[in-house]
Amino acid sequence: MTLRTLVSRSVSAASLLMFVSFAPTTLLGQQNPFAPTTPAAPAPAAPAGTQPAAPATPAPADAANPFAPATPAPATPTAPAPAVPGTAPAANPFAPTTPAPAAPGATPAANPFAPTTPAPGTPAPATPVPGAPAPAVPLPGGVTAPSVPVMEGPPPSGGYRKLAPGVETTIPSPISIADTTSRHDLVELLSEVPAYGERPWSPGIAPAKNAHFKHNVWGLTFTFKPIRFIRVPGADGKERLVWYMIYHVKNGPTKYFVDDPNSEKREDVIAEPVTEPFLFLPRFILESHDVKQTYDERILPDVVAAIRNREDKNRPLLTTVQMTGEIPPSTETADRSVWGVATWEGVDPRTDRFTIFVHGLTNAYKWEDAPGVYKKGDPLAKGRTYHYQVLKLNFWRPSDTRFEHEDEIRFGIPGDVDYAWFWQ
Repeated sequence: MTLRTLVSRSVSAASLLMFVSFAPTTLLGQQNPFAPTTPAAPAPAAPAGTQPAAPATPAPADAANPFAPATPAPATPTAPAPAVPGTAPAANPFAPTTPAPAAPGATPAANPFAPTTPAPGTPAPATPVPGAPAPAVPLPGGVTAPSVPVMEGPPPSGGYRKLAPGVETTIPSPISIADTTSRHDLVELLSEVPAYGERPWSPGIAPAKNAHFKHNVWGLTFTFKPIRFIRVPGADGKERLVWYMIYHVKNGPTKYFVDDPNSEKREDVIAEPVTEPFLFLPRFILESHDVKQTYDERILPDVVAAIRNREDKNRPLLTTVQMTGEIPPSTETADRSVWGVATWEGVDPRTDRFTIFVHGLTNAYKWEDAPGVYKKGDPLAKGRTYHYQVLKLNFWRPSDTRFEHEDEIRFGIPGDVDYAWFWQ
């Protein structure tokens, strides 16, 4: 037998097998399970006058088609079994429960969802008093920041003392949209994997390099009156000279300005409103240019009472300790400024030029990682330096050491700026 004959027979056998597999009717005595079932035709009627033939024995049913949709059997309703006489019917677990009647003399169970009624003698909750501190604000780590007292509503009888125009100086918040973002390398990650995320076709470009950071920043508007002196008796009977500065801070109504998305002009901006309280952590430092000495603020509650009696008896003035807390947001129609006073004692009388540094007016910050300082295995942030925004106020006092008086203090220093924001 030649190879060509063998191949021809093999092809013929394969064709026959394929034909058998897909034939719609029975072939070679095997039922094709994929063929559609055809209902049998009715038998012809018997001729008149003849005995009808006995019904033919039905042929066995065809094998079930495994791909035909199954027909669900009709559900047979089950009747509940009759209850046995003398036994209680089974409880329905889904039926609403009916409270059992209370036994005579027993106290009914308390409803846990009913509003609580204060016991007799319990004092009623206190009504908020204008100027009283608001509830503490929770912070991460279980720490709570107090809210600074704010005078709401009309002023006390007699009102506040009205200041003449130009007496106060206002320094707006320095926050801008540029303070909300920064870019840095992730030095901790790059110390472990220097080529993290880099691709052969883009060396030096990786997700851990020049990463984008966003900051939720805001700031306070700072308004102050000129520096003044007050002389109060000391514990030893001698006169004490105290320098002080009255100020007030305001949170809002504008957080910062952003570009107007509906305008193509760069100068068109819209205000982003303040919607949250600001955690104010103030610090005031006085630096003498003449004697090269700095003076931290002194907390003097007894002196603050004398200052308030001199400046405005109706307006509360907070010390730096009392001022530490949340400053509520102000709106266009509601000014929730908080007033305070900073005090210094023992300033050298030779001081003619001095600067007051005000810390805490913004939460803006930035950091720098010195190149090559952080190494694998070092503590986190090793070699990193942080910088914060500080307000600098310059003053000039052309006076002498014999007779110190406040009328000679001027805002600003000749040849220098009046104020400036800088990173420290």
